[in-house]
Amino acid sequence: MKYKTLALAVLVAGSLSSVADACTSIAWNTDLGTMTTRTMDWVESTKPVLGNINKGEMRSIQGNGMGDEYQVKYDVVAVFAYGELVGDGVNSEGLQVNTLFYPSMVMEPVTKSSQITQFTFGEYLLTNYASVEEVVKALPDLDFGRLSLEGMPMEMNLHWSVTDKGGDRLVIEMDEDGLHTYRGEDAMVMTNDPSLQQHIDMRKEVESRWVDADRDTDYGSIGNGNAHSRYVHASYFMSKLTEPTSVHNGMMKLSTVPYRVPADAPYMDFGNGMMGYATEWTLTQSLETGDSVFEYNFEDNWNTVRFNVYDMMGKEFRIPLDKSFMVQL
Repeated sequence: MKYKTLALAVLVAGSLSSVADACTSIAWNTDLGTMTTRTMDWVESTKPVLGNINKGEMRSIQGNGMGDEYQVKYDVVAVFAYGELVGDGVNSEGLQVNTLFYPSMVMEPVTKSSQITQFTFGEYLLTNYASVEEVVKALPDLDFGRLSLEGMPMEMNLHWSVTDKGGDRLVIEMDEDGLHTYRGEDAMVMTNDPSLQQHIDMRKEVESRWVDADRDTDYGSIGNGNAHSRYVHASYFMSKLTEPTSVHNGMMKLSTVPYRVPADAPYMDFGNGMMGYATEWTLTQSLETGDSVFEYNFEDNWNTVRFNVYDMMGKEFRIPLDKSFMVQL
């Protein structure tokens, strides 16, 4: 089964040939509530759009009118990529999902119209559950299936972080030996491959260096944009954060923690020469207040927009985020 008319994401051959991405997602529990930040590192613009999914709507479980329909339980404000693919979002109960690339994902192909695909999994969690605890209880009964995109030179493999307003955090990975979840402190930082367990194990080998560290401390990163170095970088600098003086201060602090891949950084040779990539955008949010800061820096656009997801719940909108303006609702 293939997506042939994928207006949902239009992750089509022409615009995404030889694509893979690298991102970082971090959650921080503070006295002023839970805050998150994530980078979207990519080889081209994803044309991000801020949009809504509203309570009571009927959605297709596999996207773009495919698969069974279900009714949305919670309002959602999300960042859509390549059309209508939900990459990140927060629902009216304060549950947030980040979607990141994960080459190791193992998922059998779709065989039934009731299965959730890797493209709609994050959206399904946002529209149906209010907390990490609810997601954990539901996971064993959810049925997944992979959808492939025609013309793609590689599969779009993904993993997810789920964070709630109460500070609970979950990372979900689907590996060869089954579904793995990481919860609490182990889940606060995630990047890409290899598995989060391998990142955690490698971090433990260098964590002893972080005590009484100064600017000359070798904290374990080789200083490049590979996933392990980004994971160690984020873990180390997050460990040095002190309690924020305000929500705004906390969001600002947290936004500086993930490694931002410089423009034109070399990434990988897929057989057609070295491909570059960079941090296209960064999204920092307070799940307590809904305050959000979206920073876009790619191609000819360099801008920051601010909005509050809870103020936007239940409205109808699609707002481009790669522009230097924010339409007032």
